[in-house]
Amino acid sequence: MQTRRQHLASLGTPLTLPALNTTAQTETRPLFSFGLMSDCQYVDAERKGSRFYRESPAKLEAAIKVLNQRELAFTFHLGDFIDRDFDSFERLDPIASKLTSPLNHALGNHDFEVEDTRKQDVLKKLGLKKGHYSLQKAGFRFLILDTTEVSTYRYSRGSEARSDAAAELKRLQHLGNPGSKPWNGRPGDHQMRWMESELIGASKAGETVLVFGHHPVLPQESHAVWNASAVNALFQKHTCAKLYINGHNHAGHYLDSEGLHYLTLDGMVETKDTNAFAIADLYSDRLEINGFGRQGSHILKFR
Repeated sequence: MQTRRQHLASLGTPLTLPALNTTAQTETRPLFSFGLMSDCQYVDAERKGSRFYRESPAKLEAAIKVLNQRELAFTFHLGDFIDRDFDSFERLDPIASKLTSPLNHALGNHDFEVEDTRKQDVLKKLGLKKGHYSLQKAGFRFLILDTTEVSTYRYSRGSEARSDAAAELKRLQHLGNPGSKPWNGRPGDHQMRWMESELIGASKAGETVLVFGHHPVLPQESHAVWNASAVNALFQKHTCAKLYINGHNHAGHYLDSEGLHYLTLDGMVETKDTNAFAIADLYSDRLEINGFGRQGSHILKFR
């Protein structure tokens, strides 16, 4: 993994950054708001570099206290709720249950760093029936992708799915794919077809689409999904898709690709006592992200 950059700000205090789009705004009240968190990544283990695993429960609780002060439609945690060990979920569950808005998870690579016999239990533990799913509210469609679906860590040793993923990873590495790392993965072929079906359906319904997942799509670097070009092409093809928000690269990142916003959230697990999460206010023409701690604030104007 790459070294995680550090940002200095106090725990739970909004970090004000210049807006990414300075166009005068007309709406003063959001249609609704939602919470954003990623990479809580708890495990009962000593720190590793800038990752302070044992501090994550306190950060999660602090974030939830702030989120609960707002009327939120729901909250997303974008992967790596734990770092490893299935029992790590037990430490976080009582804290997460205090959240007053529905908690929607995206799957991350570390969520599957558990015993082979427990891998099949991860989705249920996170309240998921499927790894990818959609939500609809007030003319918006939210797509939550499963970027772990084809990967070398998702399935048990000796399984066909794991062997096939390992062979694909080897081919991608030979081709020099920047994201061809064992900690990444990709949506499967069926999921890609589902994604396009959702985008077509949203276009016909006149809905705006916001997409979320764990692994970045752009930029194509060592954290990106294995099929980044194909996913980006799909988003660019359907202009109802306005942005993609993810975790995984704890340093955070922002990129505008032909008017399509790619935002990587800062990882909560980083640093000993500085948090990272956000509240997103949704308007008809933009998403305003109000960051707390190390998480930057952004105004993402829809194309």
